[in-house]
Amino acid sequence: MSTSEIRVCQLLKIETSDGKLYYYQNYFVGQAKSFSGQGYDFVPFELEGGVSSLNADNQQITIRLPASGYAVRLVEQGDGNRLSKLRVSTRFVNQNDQFRSGGFDEFYVGIGASFSDDSIELRFRSALDGVAAGFPASTLTERNVGILPLESTLSLR
Repeated sequence: MSTSEIRVCQLLKIETSDGKLYYYQNYFVGQAKSFSGQGYDFVPFELEGGVSSLNADNQQITIRLPASGYAVRLVEQGDGNRLSKLRVSTRFVNQNDQFRSGGFDEFYVGIGASFSDDSIELRFRSALDGVAAGFPASTLTERNVGILPLESTLSLR
């Protein structure tokens, strides 16, 4: 691998609200690639938005897919992408087309979808919000904070 070449693969694990799992990657064209014991099919997609933040302020991302059968099924089976679960794994790829060690995973919850003639957009919001320095050193449970919300509005009193 030359020093001017950067190879990055993004892998999506999507669980729709009815429990169906889908595995997609956007680097190995026309191939299924194994990662964490699962086969990830190639799907051309674009991921945009804040995929990482130092402030962890409930980032929103959009996955843009071509308007095709598999994308329509994702939206239909996921109730309009509401409450779908998404894990985005970002990994570097070496010159032998193998994943290098390291990388990071981000977790999101589906908040909706939109359609156009040529693309489908799935919108997600980060599943966890940031924690301030003054946060008490205890575990969040239903007993001490009540039912946890699906968005980032958590008030500890």
